[in-house]
Amino acid sequence: MSRSADESVLSPAASASLSAAAPPPATVASSSTVDIGPVMMRLRSARVVVPILSLIGIPVIWAIVAATNMLGTAVVSPAATVRELHSHWSVLWLNAQPTLIATLIGAAVLLAITAVGALIVALVPRITPGLAALSVVIGTLPLIILTPILSLFVPRGRPLVATVCVLAGLVPVAAMLSGMAGVGERGRDELGALYGTSRLRWWRYVGFWQTVPVLDIGIRAMIPYCFVGSIVAEWSGASTSFGLGEVMTNSLFSYEPTLLWATIVLAAAGSLSLLAVATLIMSPLRRRVR
Repeated sequence: MSRSADESVLSPAASASLSAAAPPPATVASSSTVDIGPVMMRLRSARVVVPILSLIGIPVIWAIVAATNMLGTAVVSPAATVRELHSHWSVLWLNAQPTLIATLIGAAVLLAITAVGALIVALVPRITPGLAALSVVIGTLPLIILTPILSLFVPRGRPLVATVCVLAGLVPVAAMLSGMAGVGERGRDELGALYGTSRLRWWRYVGFWQTVPVLDIGIRAMIPYCFVGSIVAEWSGASTSFGLGEVMTNSLFSYEPTLLWATIVLAAAGSLSLLAVATLIMSPLRRRVR
């Protein structure tokens, strides 16, 4: 017997209680949906908490290692490093300027390569496997080996440092373009063919905006990687007399660990600052995609 027949047999009071006990359809439907609000809040809080814990935890671990001589006397304390950084700031900043200038030159060249490469992969997506292979090949070549070879053709100093910086940044750029080519083609065979859209028009209005997450990660990885490449180039003899890499080499071989650690801290601060600059550069595109 159906429920409507049962309610007709029951008394009015029993029918009212039965109707009140049954949940409304809207309540059942709403309970079956998944609320992603708490998940997003956890992710946002993790993005804030993890950097704060890192900024607090790394100096604490560093101070413990230095105080216990766990790795020998070459590890100086954070307090001694800050004092050295303050007392030799003029010398360190003088050597940081050519490193930053070479990094900015290399980053500008790589951004131009990225812009041209994004247009090429939009028109010729078949080169995607070649870009992935190129990133692997360049990544396997040590910069310390490339620098002496390039010094035979490129003058030492800022041109050579910027050249090595570009080669260092080509690894994330090639991987980024490969990912952009794959992501930007999603849906083109169906929607593009349906509306008769050209490949370039599809990339301009649909494909490029699909690749913004890949572009965001690639740019944020490329710019700090260029800074590290410049330091490695100076370390391996690309610069003439100035640069953070030169200071690291001189302090290492003259056994000045405090100056070496001060230079490392300055280099880490510079890399994080460039990461922040890259994040600011990509923030308008991220907001538009959202």
